[in-house]
Amino acid sequence: MSVSSSGIPPKDRAQEGILWHIKSEGLKGGDRLMPERELAERLGVSRTALRAAITQLVSTHVLESRQGSGTYVLPPKPINIFQEIYNFSDAVRRAGREPGSHLVYARLIEADEDLAERIQLPVGARLFEMRRIRFADDEPVAIETAYVNYAICPGIETHDFATESLYDVLSESYDVHVGHGQERISIARATAEEALLLQVEEGSPVFFERALERQADAVPVEYLKAVILPSRYRFASNGCENGSRPKGVKSSWLTW
Repeated sequence: MSVSSSGIPPKDRAQEGILWHIKSEGLKGGDRLMPERELAERLGVSRTALRAAITQLVSTHVLESRQGSGTYVLPPKPINIFQEIYNFSDAVRRAGREPGSHLVYARLIEADEDLAERIQLPVGARLFEMRRIRFADDEPVAIETAYVNYAICPGIETHDFATESLYDVLSESYDVHVGHGQERISIARATAEEALLLQVEEGSPVFFERALERQADAVPVEYLKAVILPSRYRFASNGCENGSRPKGVKSSWLTW
């Protein structure tokens, strides 16, 4: 592998150059990059290095190559920052996109042994179970199944979660606020049902997330299971303590 005089491999320098070009030119999702020859000259890299960088950025879903048309910028992916309180809608808006949901079902259940252990409530405790497909613009991103501690929000099943936000309802109607939580993420493959809901091929790689959210007084609020498309969503760390954001530093640097 060749290395430039700056010590940075040409492909990496080309990749950073493309990302700089996208940001400096204010390119948005759907915008087309200039032709390879012009872009290589502007960035001061070879066309070979540029093509390798484009291939890498296509594989990470930053760019999209369209046969006979050119290379296009994809919309930025929403980001879940581990230290910050999880909120899908906020993450999507922060990426400059419009959040949406499709309610698959909502119902009251009783916790079996497995659910009771995961949400840390007694066996038989009442839970509000809700499954939703979450969207960024019109693109399905995740399937979320939430199990909410019904004791702290009786009557929550009367709300219309096809249009309402779960955390907004908890906050505004029940004065319930998530203070901290724990998340665990692994890699899985989409089942036939999940693939159908997410509009991808069965067996596509997905993130599988489990999360337990609590109030500040440690009372369990929600146990969440989510199947998330890595091509449409990302995870990151802001380097701060749990529940906090860096002062004076925007998370927009994580956009790409």
